[in-house]
Amino acid sequence: MSEQPPRKRRIVLCMGQFCNQSGRAQPLYDRLQQELCDPGPAFMSRGKTITGETATCLSMCGAGPNLILYPDDIDFNHLTPEKLEAFIQEYIRKPPESR
Repeated sequence: MSEQPPRKRRIVLCMGQFCNQSGRAQPLYDRLQQELCDPGPAFMSRGKTITGETATCLSMCGAGPNLILYPDDIDFNHLTPEKLEAFIQEYIRKPPESR
């Protein structure tokens, strides 16, 4: 049996009106871009197993800033720089096998 390639994962950060109110999501976006070094959309990622994208609304405005990890469909709400760092450690830097 052949081994399955790793599933491509996408991090989608909401940059909509509420989530980025007073620019509060911008530092989160900047930090994700620094970590991922991949400012393009997922279809241009060419072999990377995780990409970062933005959305104008994730339909969770009352819980913003929001981020969703696909294909896991895990929501991260009320993001702060500290919560984002914990997300980066757990879902970007840690190998999938050790989660």
